[in-house]
Amino acid sequence: MLRELSQLLSELHDGLLAVEARGGVQLSDVEMTLPLELRPVLRDGGCRLLADVPRSREINDWFASPSKLRIGWSSGNAGGGQP
Repeated sequence: MLRELSQLLSELHDGLLAVEARGGVQLSDVEMTLPLELRPVLRDGGCRLLADVPRSREINDWFASPSKLRIGWSSGNAGGGQP
């Protein structure tokens, strides 16, 4: 199901927070490269970018290569430590 890109990114971030909570670890820097299905749609007088991870790994003539999103999150404390 395609949804607004901002919602997809929020869900990915929530997943990282859940990994920290369940795993008892603290993530300081996370980088992902994800294949995405993207579709711009006109809505409410503007353009919205809908996205989701591909439902199939199949490569065909119509959808030869998915878009890729490279994203990173940082806690801002990486390498900081106490003085």
